[in-house]
Amino acid sequence: MADKNYYSVSDQNDLIIGNTTFPKGEVSPIEYSDIIKLSNATNITIKGCTVHGGKEDCIDMNRNCSNIVIEDTFLESNGNYCVTIKGGTKNVILKNITITNHGKEADIDLGNWSDQSEELTTDITLQNIVSEDGEPVKVRVLWADKPTVLGGNIKVVVIPRCLVRIYRFLRKRGLVP
Repeated sequence: MADKNYYSVSDQNDLIIGNTTFPKGEVSPIEYSDIIKLSNATNITIKGCTVHGGKEDCIDMNRNCSNIVIEDTFLESNGNYCVTIKGGTKNVILKNITITNHGKEADIDLGNWSDQSEELTTDITLQNIVSEDGEPVKVRVLWADKPTVLGGNIKVVVIPRCLVRIYRFLRKRGLVP
């Protein structure tokens, strides 16, 4: 079953999203899987926003997104993650981000399962990312290269690639969820 997303950017280039709160008005964020969903999007900037997360993510990037910048933004998880970057996405910069509520599994998830792309997620830079409560921002690395970390309070957990390969093999054959 397809995700229900609040704001989707699919197959688009050269877009700036700025100074906005998501979702707007009386809408409950938990009515949605992801609040901002980027899919095959290029040259996208999200700046000066506040994103109240859905059941899964505040922001989800999938299907070969590239050249994405998210900066000066507040992220409040209501689900598993604040940000998921997967599916061959590359060249992403998260800069000056404040996590106001942590994800249940991780705050930033790199290289999670994607039905749309088996490519590795690469070239991710995390710069000055902190949490409002002072706890480390947890970053989980699965089917992705380890991110470049510049400042902030970040704890990176890298799952060994051999274990991720086994999981992906089993998942592709429907043997694990």
